[in-house]
Amino acid sequence: MLIDTPILVYSKERSTDSSLQRHCPSIEQNIESNDMSCIRKQFIDRGISTKTASIMLCSWRKSTKKQYKVFVKKWFSYCRERKISEVQISINIVLDYLTILYENGLGYSSINTARSALSALGLVIDNVLVGAHPLVVRFMKGVYNLRPTKSKNICVWDVSLVLNYLRKLSPVNMLTLQEVTLKLVMLIALTNATRVQTLKFLSVDCMEKLRDEFVFHLDVLLKQSRPGYKNPDVKLRAFPPDRRLCVYTVLKEYIKRTEILRVHTKQLLISYIKPHKAVTCSTISRWIKVVLQKSGIDTRQFSAHSVRSAATSKAKLYNVSLADIMSKAGWTNVNTFATFYNKRIINSNSFDVNVLNN
Repeated sequence: MLIDTPILVYSKERSTDSSLQRHCPSIEQNIESNDMSCIRKQFIDRGISTKTASIMLCSWRKSTKKQYKVFVKKWFSYCRERKISEVQISINIVLDYLTILYENGLGYSSINTARSALSALGLVIDNVLVGAHPLVVRFMKGVYNLRPTKSKNICVWDVSLVLNYLRKLSPVNMLTLQEVTLKLVMLIALTNATRVQTLKFLSVDCMEKLRDEFVFHLDVLLKQSRPGYKNPDVKLRAFPPDRRLCVYTVLKEYIKRTEILRVHTKQLLISYIKPHKAVTCSTISRWIKVVLQKSGIDTRQFSAHSVRSAATSKAKLYNVSLADIMSKAGWTNVNTFATFYNKRIINSNSFDVNVLNN
């Protein structure tokens, strides 16, 4: 994805190039210690206040900065080795840099991130952000045709495998805290097609208990958050047809068990091991993978994030409307579901077994 608003705008005619080199004699060193420090310096040198510069730098999410940092360092190394300016550049230099990345075995997605990183630096050629330059766009189309992006998995595991395992974890009041925790996390992930990040941000302070459901309001910045977008509530409804899979019942038990343990945090999910602190996204992902493994699913092939694909694909199979699926998962573009999440469900039984089982 290209950045719409550049941080710095340079062109061959601008005199700020020498200013950049004068104030940042070791740009790569600054990038390595703080990937945005040199850009912050330039904002301030252009008369922008420190507070305003800090706000502008927050236009990038932490994950985006982490991705860009790798390719910004590669760009400065490329320029240093050839003893050329990092900002007074030509389109040929940019294309050569991207070609080297391609020859080093990088795929379309990685090279596209490198292109976005250059745009994030505000590099401009022919009055166009470098990433949007017609020749760069043409180059990227060539990369895609030669080395197209392939989906990691064209199919997804059958939800029924996990449901069969979760049914065995009953009755809920006889389970250990670890078992209750694992069952709750997986049921929330399945019934709401939530990201692990969303699970982490569930808070008892933002929880509303109704007659047959719990509702969690999310007033935090999520991956899909943007101006004008309201995070969908996480609703955990009772499921009378099968109490063994009732997330409402499991949550009630979990809250009762953890109420006295949740001392210094309002986060819903806490560790089942002393001192019972609030857990991170990586811990929640590990919990989900434990359930997948116990359900007989190959976690070398499927990650915790595959729950979103499995849940939404099964919903589509059972004719849940696309609008409902997108609303539940927090998508606004139908192509997101069609391209990345709507997958063929692996049938655990072979043809002959299905025939013999009638």
